[in-house]
Amino acid sequence: MTKFVFAVLPTVGGKVREEFLAKLAATARFSLANEPGVLSYVVCVPRDEADEKTLYMIEVYTDQATFDAHMKTEIVQGMVQWMGTGSVLEDAPAVHELDVEESLGYFTRNSAIPAAKDPHVVVGEVSYKSAELAEKSFAHWAKVVQTTKDKEEGSLVYALSRGSEDPSKIYSLEAYTSKDYLWNEHAKSQAVQDNVKETSHWRSGLKHHILKQVDGFFVQG
Repeated sequence: MTKFVFAVLPTVGGKVREEFLAKLAATARFSLANEPGVLSYVVCVPRDEADEKTLYMIEVYTDQATFDAHMKTEIVQGMVQWMGTGSVLEDAPAVHELDVEESLGYFTRNSAIPAAKDPHVVVGEVSYKSAELAEKSFAHWAKVVQTTKDKEEGSLVYALSRGSEDPSKIYSLEAYTSKDYLWNEHAKSQAVQDNVKETSHWRSGLKHHILKQVDGFFVQG
């Protein structure tokens, strides 16, 4: 099963943040050269420039074994040890290990991604009133995914995931050619509007992480 790892890293900022970015960029280069099972390894910062501390990681693996092997590599182990020195993080990191919904898959528009100079990256957290309602919602999300694949050339990445830590929550992984494309094309599509209309009363919350890619890759090659 495809794994999506979403990490929120609250650094102390300043030079430490810059050093962290350099380490993550080096790890991305290592994965691209040596780990074909690492499908995506994207280093991000918030679009909100007022936040000068937080880093975000978007990682997608072919399966759990690939993720486990990645975590055991020398370059990752060295970075983990450095993170634990006590002078890197301002607070505990939030690392969400999620399973991509198999019926929907992990969609990437490989032909368009290389040309996207500044993809508008979004990770959404959609909370439902129960795990059963989250499960039921996938039938409606399926129409959104199909429309995204078939009709939206500016939609670059799309996947939906859940984790065992909170099965009532669905995480969306999205990337678009621009902010305008997200809101003027994707968000206004009939499939998205229908999904909101038919399932919004099942939801208990919605949060968006609006991110800027600063290093790494969404697709191998």
